[in-house]
Amino acid sequence: MYLKSKTDGLTDRLEIKSSRDELTVWENQPVSYDEQNVSSMNILLLAPHPFYQNRGTPIAVNLVLKVLSERGDQVDVVTYPEGRDINYENITVYRTPNLPWVRNIRPGFSWKKILCDVFMLLAVIRLVTKKRYDLVHAGEESVFIGLGLKILCKIPYIYDMDSSLAQQMIEKYPLLQKFSSVFNFFEGLAVKNAKVVVSVCDALAADIEKYKPRKTVVIPDISLLNYNLSLKKS
Repeated sequence: MYLKSKTDGLTDRLEIKSSRDELTVWENQPVSYDEQNVSSMNILLLAPHPFYQNRGTPIAVNLVLKVLSERGDQVDVVTYPEGRDINYENITVYRTPNLPWVRNIRPGFSWKKILCDVFMLLAVIRLVTKKRYDLVHAGEESVFIGLGLKILCKIPYIYDMDSSLAQQMIEKYPLLQKFSSVFNFFEGLAVKNAKVVVSVCDALAADIEKYKPRKTVVIPDISLLNYNLSLKKS
């Protein structure tokens, strides 16, 4: 995740990088936020998947939330009903309704995800009518909610991009190949309008260059083995 802090003329930036072996935090100004009287950010984080679960994307989201909590930012998370609860200071989790026929939600396109995403959108609408957010962190297909918020509410968003949604749809449903230009158009809109696109690998970052993103940051996945070992030690 790549964030630009809300400061009085400062341009402190925080980059959260999950490498194979560690989570490292860099700041381009070696000063504490307290010393500069930097106010915390109100962040809306959209996680369209079960959270928390001990697998790739939920682990990455958990690491981001841990760092943002320690930094003092106020974060509202909108996510699916499945998953273990987490407890970090300044972090509030809002879950979509726990429907009895929606269980075992897996990665990738499915009717279960579509249904949960509709409820995510409704939850986001309720939240933005009550609170002003400085930034939206949107993963996967929730980037289109982020795009809508930018257009309607002028809230910038970060696109946390694990894969090409357009390519994913066509690979899973080859009959949709005829609509590839439509999928690419909307994916391009999401990429071009993002404040920053966070790509999971260099290949994906290179692939989306055709959309001319404002800025791309490559953050490789963390090793699940090393992450589990670090949890056991802590």
